[in-house]
Amino acid sequence: MFLFFKFLLAIILTEAITEIITKSEIFTPFRKRIFDLGQSNKFFEWFHKLLDCGYCFSVWSGVFVAILLLRDTHLVNVWVDPVLFGLCLHRLSNMYHNIMDRTHGL
Repeated sequence: MFLFFKFLLAIILTEAITEIITKSEIFTPFRKRIFDLGQSNKFFEWFHKLLDCGYCFSVWSGVFVAILLLRDTHLVNVWVDPVLFGLCLHRLSNMYHNIMDRTHGL
């Protein structure tokens, strides 16, 4: 039962991190700086595209949260689990996002 709540928390945390970084005003200067650097550098151009896409960014956010919260859950092995859980968190956090958008009329 504890694992269920931990996984639920991880879904919400993945969505929160994604929304804060890709859409909040507090990260606007950071995103603008990355965009400016992306004008002349392919890595920063890719990074800017990643920051502009909440769907894309949630993959990396999900992997990060999986490493933080689900590292003691052994499904396959220590190297594969964060990727598997990260992809699950990515997809489920996007579903959570869609539900929240529909209930708030956005």
